[in-house]
Amino acid sequence: MPPLDCGHVVRALWDYLDRALDEAEMAAIDAHLAECERCRAHTGFERRLVEELRTLRQQHDDPATLRSQVLDTIRRARAEER
Repeated sequence: MPPLDCGHVVRALWDYLDRALDEAEMAAIDAHLAECERCRAHTGFERRLVEELRTLRQQHDDPATLRSQVLDTIRRARAEER
């Protein structure tokens, strides 16, 4: 598989984090992340977001409360990223 650009990596990121890509694409993204600090940072942000969402879903049955907490989590994550 040829080297991937940042756009491809970002578009495939959620599937990558879910390990839902084939072995070749996973390896290509791993290779890109080893070289690209910007995409590594973005991947870290998305990984933390996904983990936080999973935790919040387990804690709440009320969609309005969950939505509020998700938005707060995103705001905090963005602030930390800066």
